Amino acid sequence: FVETKAPAGFVLNREPIEFTISESAEGKPESADAGVAVNYKGSVLLTKEDGEGHKLEGAVFKLVDQEGKIVQEKLTSDEDGNVTASDLAPGRYAFVETKAPAGFVLNREPIEFTISESAEGKPESANAGIAVNYQGSVLLTKEDQDGKGLDGAVFKIVDNNGKTVRDDLVSKEGGKIEAAGLAPGSYQFVEKQAPDGYLLSTSPVQFAIQSEHDGKPEQVELTAVNTKNSVVLTKVDENDKDAVLQGATFNLTDGNGKVLKAGLTTDDKGQITLHGLKPGDYQFVETEAPKNYDLDKTPIPFKIKNTDTKPVEITAENQLTPGDVILTKVDRNDKNTVLEGAEFKLLDSSGQPVKADGYGKELPSVWKTDKNGQFTVKGLAPGRYQLIETKAPDGYKLDETPLPFVIEKGQSKAVEIIAHNEKLKTPELGKDTTDDNLKEDGHDSKTDDTSSHLKSDKNLPKTGDTDSMMPIMIGILLLLAGGALAFVSRKKQRKA
Repeated sequence: FVETKAPAGFVLNREPIEFTISESAEGKPESADAGVAVNYKGSVLLTKEDGEGHKLEGAVFKLVDQEGKIVQEKLTSDEDGNVTASDLAPGRYAFVETKAPAGFVLNREPIEFTISESAEGKPESANAGIAVNYQGSVLLTKEDQDGKGLDGAVFKIVDNNGKTVRDDLVSKEGGKIEAAGLAPGSYQFVEKQAPDGYLLSTSPVQFAIQSEHDGKPEQVELTAVNTKNSVVLTKVDENDKDAVLQGATFNLTDGNGKVLKAGLTTDDKGQITLHGLKPGDYQFVETEAPKNYDLDKTPIPFKIKNTDTKPVEITAENQLTPGDVILTKVDRNDKNTVLEGAEFKLLDSSGQPVKADGYGKELPSVWKTDKNGQFTVKGLAPGRYQLIETKAPDGYKLDETPLPFVIEKGQSKAVEIIAHNEKLKTPELGKDTTDDNLKEDGHDSKTDDTSSHLKSDKNLPKTGDTDSMMPIMIGILLLLAGGALAFVSRKKQRKA
C-alpha cells in the first residue's frame, strides 16, 4: 500500500506497506493482513539562548499557525533552554515569545518553522533553530560645552530603586562609556568624579531599557556635559564688604608656593576668575595692593577637587592705609611756649571713643601732651575724628572746643593740629585798695595808723622788674649807712 492522502491533520506516510497473496489456498483464501499503517503528527524543537550562547530557562512561548491562530501556548524553556511542541498537523507555524527569561528583553520576533505534509514513516521533529534573548546596553558620551569628548569621568549606574548595578565606569578617549547586560527597566548615570578641570555634574542622566523588542534591541545612546570648574576671588574693603576693589594683583601658586600664574589683577568687579584648574592645593598671594590700601601678603589657600559642584568662591580683604595725627599744645599768647600735661579724648565721627587703631590694636582712652607739648596718634583708619580736651595744662583754662580732623584715603603725611590754651588770671596785689579809700598821706582810710603803708598798684614793682627795684635797694642801703654813721658819732660825743 502507498498512501496518497493522509487523514486530516496528519502527516502523509509515504512508507509503502507491503503484503503477499499466497499462490494456493484450500478453498477460498483468507484476506492477507497488511498490518497497521500509522499516521503521525509533527513535533518541533526550539532552543533558547542569550547573546553569548548560554542556555536560558524560563522563556515562555505561544505557537501560532500561519493564520495567527494560537494552536498551543505556555510553552516554557527548560534548564537546557529547550522548548518542544508536538501533535502538530502539517503546516507553517511560528513561535512567539510571551515572556522573556528574568533580566532579558522580550524578543517579539516570530520564529517560523514548518511541519512537512509527508514523511517516510515517523517524521523527525522539526528544528525551529535558536531563539535569542538579549539584554540592554547603553553608550554615554561625556563632553564639554564645546562638544569635546572628555576622558576620565567616573560614573555609576543605578536602577529605579537606587541600587547600584554598575560602578566605576570611566570615560575613555573621546568620552565614551559603554555598559551592557542591563535588564529591562529605568536607570540613570550618576557622576562620581568629574574629568580634571571640570565641575561634577549633579544632574543624573536618565535612560531606559525597553522590556521588549523585535530581535536584538538597539543600544541606548546618551550625552552628558561637564562645565569647566572655576575659582573666583573677590577683593573687598575690610570695613565695607560692599566696596569691591579693582587693581589688586596676585600670583597663583601651588601648595608648595611655586608660582603657576603671575600678575592676576582684580577687575572692575573686584574679581579674578580662573577656569579649568586640575585637582590640587593652591594659593593666592597678593603682590600689589589696590590704590590707598595696605598690601596683605598672607597666602590665601584653596583646594580644587573632582567632586566640586560649584565654583570655589574666595573673599579677600584689604585695609585702607591708616594715617597719623600730631597735636601740639601751645600758649595762646605765646606760640613758642609748648604746654605739657594737657589731656584729650579721641572720638570718631559719631562721637564714640576710638578704642582701636586701623590694625585692631588697642588705643589708650586718654592722650596726654609730653614735654614738647605733643602727642601722636598713629594708624587711624581713614575717616572723620575729633579731639576734645578733658584736662588743661597746669595754670591754663580748659578748652573743650572739639578739634575735628580727617584722615584721608592714601594719606601719607600726618595731620598736624595746633591747640591753644589761655592762662588763668591771678589776683594782683592791692587789687581791692583804691585811691578813694586812701587818706591824703597815703594811709588806707579803713585802717588805723599802725597799718602798713601801701602804694597804689601803679607804683608797686612787678615780680621780675629788676630795673624798678634797684633804686629802692640803693636808697635803703644809703639810709642804713647814714643811720650807722649817726649812731657811731653820738657814742663818741658821749665819751668826750
